[in-house]
Amino acid sequence: MNKFTILSVVLEFIEENLTQPLSPELCAKKCGYSLSNLQKLFRCVFHIGVGDYIARRKLSAAAKELLETDATILDIALKYDYRSHEVFTRAFRRLWGVSPSEFRKSRRFSEIFPKFSESLPITDGEGNDIMYSKKMFDVSHLYDFIKEHSGKYVICFDMVRLMYVNETYGSAAGDIAIAECLRRIDMESDETMLPIRIGGDEFVLITDFDKKEDAQAIIDKILAHNGETVKSGEYTFPVSMRAGLVVIPTKNLRYNDLFTKCVLAGHDMES
Repeated sequence: MNKFTILSVVLEFIEENLTQPLSPELCAKKCGYSLSNLQKLFRCVFHIGVGDYIARRKLSAAAKELLETDATILDIALKYDYRSHEVFTRAFRRLWGVSPSEFRKSRRFSEIFPKFSESLPITDGEGNDIMYSKKMFDVSHLYDFIKEHSGKYVICFDMVRLMYVNETYGSAAGDIAIAECLRRIDMESDETMLPIRIGGDEFVLITDFDKKEDAQAIIDKILAHNGETVKSGEYTFPVSMRAGLVVIPTKNLRYNDLFTKCVLAGHDMES
């Protein structure tokens, strides 16, 4: 298998087995690739280890069940292969910054870490494949919802200095910062809107607004929290975002093109 196929096989294998014991070793065995080479490939393309990706996908799936089912926290923990309520709660808090019970009471959005989108191979001038390393998430399952909102405004957010947070305070702090961005977006949205994480530090909020001023009012409320701090372990640091606006096309909608415009809109705006 080529590198693109290996990544595709591994990502699907993980998705199909989120409620089963999973490990990088099992993923390597599934695709017939050495563990060391798989880890190198995964980190090169997605900037995260296979084991960390598995843990985050399990916790995202578990968070969704917290919001959509009446299952007990212990039942959800055991379903996703956590040995106890306590182990699950510690892992959940590291990713979300709150306990599962607090999350269930106060949140609506659970997709902090959607499935990765397989990177497409890019060919250089000599015919060699170069793996595209921009981290993007697969949100193709939301296409129908997005299409239903044709002509509506999408608010595009970009977190400021996520790489700095990761490098200075560690990846756990980066997870907390991402969770805080999503919390701020979630708190100002309602049931007609859909928040989506589309990249490592990029988010969109699909609204039901026809008027630009209505969407801008939401931006103003969310960005009013810029500079407020979060805590990760011994570190306390500020979290800020930039934001911009695009309109969902009324025809010839391709969500990849739409989200490329969203990324550019988020980056182009000032915080």
